[in-house]
Amino acid sequence: MRKPGSAFDPLWYKDAVIYELHVKAFADGNNDGIGDFRGLIGKLDYLQDLGVTCIWLLPFFPSPLRDDGYDISDYTNVNPHYGTLADFEEFLDAAHKRGMQVLIELVINHTSDQHRWFQRARLAPPGSVERDFYVWSDTDNKFQDVRIIFSDTEKSNWTWDPVAKAYYWHRFFSHQPDLNFDNPLVLEETLAAMRFWLDMGVDGLRMDAIPYLVERDGTNCENLPETHAIIKRFRAAIDAEYANRFVLAEANQWPTDVRPYFGTGDECQMAFHFPLMPRIYVAIRQEDCLPITEIMAQTPDIPSNCQWGLFLRNHDELTLEMVTDDERDYMYLAYSANPRMRINLGIRRRLAPLLDNNRLRIELLNSILFSFPGTPILYYGDEIGMGDNIELGDRNGVRTPMQWNGEKNAGFSQAEPEQLYSPVISDPVYGYLAVNVQEQVENPSSLLQWTRNMIGLRKLFPVFGRGTFRILTTTNRKVLGYLRQYDGQTVLCVANISRSAQPVMLDLNEFEGRIPVEMLGYVTFPTITAQPYFLTLSPYAFLWFELQAASDESTATPHEPITVPAAEAEWDAPPVLVRDSRLAPATTGKDAALAESGAGAIAVLDHEQPTQTDLLIVAEAANREELDKTLAAVLRHFSDSFRPGRAVLAYPAKEGDAGATLGAQAIGGAPWLTLLPFPSDAGWHPSPWHTAQTFLNASRLASEQDARAVMLLSRDSPSLGRDALALLSKCALNQSVDLAMPWYLLSPYEGLLSTAILYPLTRALYGSAIRYPLAGDLVLSSGFAKAVAEKIDQPTAWREESIVWPPTEAVLAGYSIAQVQVKRGQVTQPEGYDVTSLLTRVVGALFADIEVRALEWQQSRPVARILEINERKAPDATPAEAHPPADARPMVESFRLAGSNLQDIWSQVMTPRTLLAVKRLAQAKGNEHSMPDALWVRVVYDFLAAYRARSVNRNHLLGALMPLYLGWAASYVLAISSHGEETAEQRIDALANAFEADKPYLVARWRWPDRFNP
Repeated sequence: MRKPGSAFDPLWYKDAVIYELHVKAFADGNNDGIGDFRGLIGKLDYLQDLGVTCIWLLPFFPSPLRDDGYDISDYTNVNPHYGTLADFEEFLDAAHKRGMQVLIELVINHTSDQHRWFQRARLAPPGSVERDFYVWSDTDNKFQDVRIIFSDTEKSNWTWDPVAKAYYWHRFFSHQPDLNFDNPLVLEETLAAMRFWLDMGVDGLRMDAIPYLVERDGTNCENLPETHAIIKRFRAAIDAEYANRFVLAEANQWPTDVRPYFGTGDECQMAFHFPLMPRIYVAIRQEDCLPITEIMAQTPDIPSNCQWGLFLRNHDELTLEMVTDDERDYMYLAYSANPRMRINLGIRRRLAPLLDNNRLRIELLNSILFSFPGTPILYYGDEIGMGDNIELGDRNGVRTPMQWNGEKNAGFSQAEPEQLYSPVISDPVYGYLAVNVQEQVENPSSLLQWTRNMIGLRKLFPVFGRGTFRILTTTNRKVLGYLRQYDGQTVLCVANISRSAQPVMLDLNEFEGRIPVEMLGYVTFPTITAQPYFLTLSPYAFLWFELQAASDESTATPHEPITVPAAEAEWDAPPVLVRDSRLAPATTGKDAALAESGAGAIAVLDHEQPTQTDLLIVAEAANREELDKTLAAVLRHFSDSFRPGRAVLAYPAKEGDAGATLGAQAIGGAPWLTLLPFPSDAGWHPSPWHTAQTFLNASRLASEQDARAVMLLSRDSPSLGRDALALLSKCALNQSVDLAMPWYLLSPYEGLLSTAILYPLTRALYGSAIRYPLAGDLVLSSGFAKAVAEKIDQPTAWREESIVWPPTEAVLAGYSIAQVQVKRGQVTQPEGYDVTSLLTRVVGALFADIEVRALEWQQSRPVARILEINERKAPDATPAEAHPPADARPMVESFRLAGSNLQDIWSQVMTPRTLLAVKRLAQAKGNEHSMPDALWVRVVYDFLAAYRARSVNRNHLLGALMPLYLGWAASYVLAISSHGEETAEQRIDALANAFEADKPYLVARWRWPDRFNP
């Protein structure tokens, strides 16, 4: 049986965001001046908050450290400077618990000359198995066609060993002898080292310098067939013994030479795209896309289970091996005017200094990194714009300590500065006082916050990791345009690589009718037509568009004619308002008023109506146009499957409005429906949520019309499926249900407020599985509508502002509830909405409701009866596991996308008062809620209180409910003190599974409601 990895998707590495770091450079846990695993464990929350999903560790094995750890002296241990094997295992477990995989180095081309294998080999007789662990020769004239990689320091690939009295082969430094893979024992030993770390749970291996594993005279000793045979052996062993692991090839070659390292999907799953990286820098300096488009045109297709690894910078020099001589000269001139910045065939500089610390350029290049085909790799510190120190030797200038804050040693270590393995950057531009994590966490406009948001956005769209790639032809070579497509998703990316604003025309006629939606701000752009699509981009700007299908055209428009049934053919319509003679006698003045109201060609006829009303429909439309659209939707929805005997559609009309003087009118072609204006001081109501005044109006009108049931319609009701209103009405009229509610997203706000706050809150408080609707499309029995209204006893001004939660009333009072699944079309956000004020209003209302009902939380009650009607759950694409593990990563990803500040929220919400209140609540007599549920409720309460007091900002609300996640840790501590560790673990697992079931994607639901319908 194969040993499983921490990831459940075999192709998880395609969607990954990899973060490269050196243990020694990240954080010092024991204050000896050198980073270690204890320090790294303490910073895992930072990496999780950043959004990375895989941590790539540079070599941490025992080593003389003459090549920063790539000179390994023991493959199966940890360098004592960095900790112990137990420390590494603790780190590995902590990373996996946070949903992050771990990639380590497998440096099998060479070892240190201090490795016991080499020390044994130099003493062994020539021709022995021990001697043949390395490549020896009596002369340094073999393999003359092989290039010298480290040309600055090495004059030959052969070095004389006085002990062995022979030359040994090395492709890199002379203290790094190459292993001899013609010796079967070498393969077995390196496989044993590989198994050692994979058995421990490591998720991936980076195979360093693999093109050079085998030597043959008369060749350049690179990319030989025997090398691929060895790699296949490694891969076959991994696939046979382990599940969901991957191998990353470091092959600094041209794309066509790297392609064989994928094999047929049976060698390495990932390989670096080295030639792309320098050409991105060439393109942005030349302001010409040609270097990028040319190298991508030379990039061959790879097997479906394989992926390119992309990076902008890493721990080595910006290598210029895979460029032409002219391109190399240009790069030297453009990016390393000081010769000290150069090393070997490359430039030893970090990302920010290479780009002159230009924020626009940094963002532009990162946008290419995150959207090009492949898995993006970030180098530690680049997310905050760290600098380098070219005064340090070798490549150490880009390997300085991570800059955490403005305190001693940049917060990296409490050791004395002279004890640090490397001095921290201290210059005025890139020094730790100017560039550090703490400052950028607190600054919502920082590069760190921008990077976090971009990572979060990328992870929400699988198209970036798995989709096809196609460059678009443009007449302006300063603008790069390309398409990513996968599984129905189409994303258009456009980037201006010049310092000035640029126009571009794109041929997108194959997507005619699609609507480009800009993905960072979710802004809708003009619909694509058969004509070239024109865009203008500011300097170094980029745009990502999701090309969405147009809205459902079956939705009735305000001017769509209403079909008249054959039985009523003598009523010559377009739509006919038939005056109800029982309620309002005809007058010429009223007819004139109707004409002046702009209602169109409407005939007014006398018509007798029955006196009994089955259904009162209350619609708070924003204007006459919306009312017409709602009327058309009501007629369409009730025309086929179900129609009440008599219905009244009531709408508010301010005194003096033309419609207010008309009285009740029947609808031509629909004698069962009457249109009834009712007086309202506020006139048209723009709110998407029903207020206390709504329920007072509904209760009064239901009494006047003798209605059996009341329907409250939202402004988006015309987008509902054809049978939606009929299904809701049947619940109250035919099944004696007191409250019928839909299960869908009503608006962009409901994803955040309903699914993420109200549903889990009512579940915890009331033991109810209601998915709260915030707006209309509710159907209430007349008795329940009256009960709700009777509880409203406040001034008129309060009634018009206060939001009422009828499901709360239904649950607490024991009324029957039906949850109805219905279809709906695309939800649109009405123009002119002040999102901030609407959110503030709704959250404030929820807070007030919780405050009023605080005592009722602790009352024991049976679970409310919830009927699920007309269930249409789509079948899962793959069968679920019997016991799937809880996965909070999607929820946490939404927190990152909103820019939530973990420490800030923790300090403001998780106060001692909160913990004390939670403990008391959990111990209250008659309370049946578990500790995690009780804590969760209390945390939400305090969070809303903090928001109402303006001690947390709107971004925190949008990332909302980070306290829920933090609450798991706090409740664990409390539960251990009362019930022991095992019970605490069980309760935490139960809460985690509940969150997995809810899938509150929070901000993702807020920004992309159609993609995340429950």
